[in-house]
Amino acid sequence: MSSRKFSERHAVLSYRQTFAKVWQRFIVQNFDSPAHAAHVFQVDPTTAENWFEGKNAPQGWVVGKAIANPQTRDAALHLLTGAPA
Repeated sequence: MSSRKFSERHAVLSYRQTFAKVWQRFIVQNFDSPAHAAHVFQVDPTTAENWFEGKNAPQGWVVGKAIANPQTRDAALHLLTGAPA
């Protein structure tokens, strides 16, 4: 593996870890509990708990659902892109 390929892989892994923390902030700030987030996004409770703990990030369809929902759109776009709320 060339050093360039390694550095690109490292950047991707670093972004994935950062994104999990960004998603955690979004979830904690906008949902009362993991159960509330699980209900809204129609995921199992363990998945929502992992989001609350910053252990993992969602798949793209969940991010899309957060952006499509008028109640969470502004907060999602602000945290995910840095756009003004």
